Amino acid sequence: MTPTVSVDGLLAGYRQADEQQHRVAEATVRCIGTWGIAKTSLDDIARAAGMSRATLYRVAPGGKERLIAAVACFEVGRCFARIDDELAAAGDLADVLTRGITTSMRIVTTHPVIKALVEHEPDRILPHFAFDQLGRSLAVTSELARPHLARHLPEDAIAPAAEWAARIVLTYSINPSASVDPHDPESVRRLVATYVMPALARLQEAAP
Repeated sequence: MTPTVSVDGLLAGYRQADEQQHRVAEATVRCIGTWGIAKTSLDDIARAAGMSRATLYRVAPGGKERLIAAVACFEVGRCFARIDDELAAAGDLADVLTRGITTSMRIVTTHPVIKALVEHEPDRILPHFAFDQLGRSLAVTSELARPHLARHLPEDAIAPAAEWAARIVLTYSINPSASVDPHDPESVRRLVATYVMPALARLQEAAP
């Protein structure tokens, strides 16, 4: 389980993982979701995965920190695959944005590791969504959404549209609103139709 950084690499790492890698990743997620990273040991993960510590080392060599990094990449790949599948099934541009925002908000607000880290170890995750590191998250979002947005938008409009969608996800995930519920896709569809689509129409008109 080797960490990768590109969207394609993360998707491939998840989709090509074998059964043992899935077991290790799922066990790690369960342990961190229960105890956090600091209190989770390799013995805990091996026990949750139903394998010996020696087997765990063969599947994910390099100790706890490397295992955590590899599982983080695996989980990001899993989430990206879920979003990518939703976007691929979308119809028009409004549907692409609605599905992308809805699915991303559900992941951010319900993933056990994200919830545990925000509650118990915020210094490990919140910097990724603030200041200079936010730019990396927005760039990855743009890379993931690009092929799907490119079906509907000119080149110059793709990155701004992806960035806006990502900022909407972060804003409503961190500061929830009764008017935008990730478990009610229609509320997201109304947001997209009322505010996002009119602005993108102007962006399309301004594009060369």
